[in-house]
Amino acid sequence: MKSLLFFVTLFISLHAYNQELEDISPNRYRFKYRSIVYKGSRMDITDQLRKIKNSPKFSGIPEEIQTELNKLFIDAKKQAFPRVYRKKAILFLDALYNYEEFVIMYNGALYDVVEKLKRDMKRIDFKLERQYIKAKTIVDRLKKKDPANTKEIDSLNQERQKSLIRLASHRWMKKKFDGYKGINVVENPDELITEFKKAEAAYIYSLFGKKSVDEIKTYLENEIIDFYYKKAIVEIDPEKLDLQYINKYN
Repeated sequence: MKSLLFFVTLFISLHAYNQELEDISPNRYRFKYRSIVYKGSRMDITDQLRKIKNSPKFSGIPEEIQTELNKLFIDAKKQAFPRVYRKKAILFLDALYNYEEFVIMYNGALYDVVEKLKRDMKRIDFKLERQYIKAKTIVDRLKKKDPANTKEIDSLNQERQKSLIRLASHRWMKKKFDGYKGINVVENPDELITEFKKAEAAYIYSLFGKKSVDEIKTYLENEIIDFYYKKAIVEIDPEKLDLQYINKYN
């Protein structure tokens, strides 16, 4: 009886050992992902994964996202057993292609926002100039009517200056947005769009799949207006602003 138990135990141990040998055999590294078959040694498949990760379509990944992808890649490539390696490799590929889907969404959403702002800026251009003219007219009239009322004149003058800065900033922004043509604005962006996209990418990525595209667009619209306005403030010279609709007020 003891002999039989010994041989049964030995058989189970040898079977488990042989299973481990099969698991680490190079021929056991094989799996399919998105119609692509990955097979060969662990080094062969890791090289395949690395080439995909470093391909041009995944260039420009923000540092925060790149760090997470690198962690998943390293976690996969160090796994010795095929079943574990396959699981980790798929997790990495899921994250990588999820980023690709994110980029498509991000570019599309930002493009839509830019197009909307171009229309909005054209529509409110006259309104902002009219507000400035109105503020300026009120100040000029009070200066003639009651020049000693310096306190009120100063207050109204501040309002006039704010209106002027809003108009000048708007014109600076409008000129930038008017120059944006087609989807190229987000796929091959200028320095301003590049800076904005990079600054917002990690946060938008965290919203991807959690918020609707419309909610993401609303966020992007608010942020890009603030971003461009801050850029405009340091670039404009309000006193050199040319009024475009002055004849319409006379």
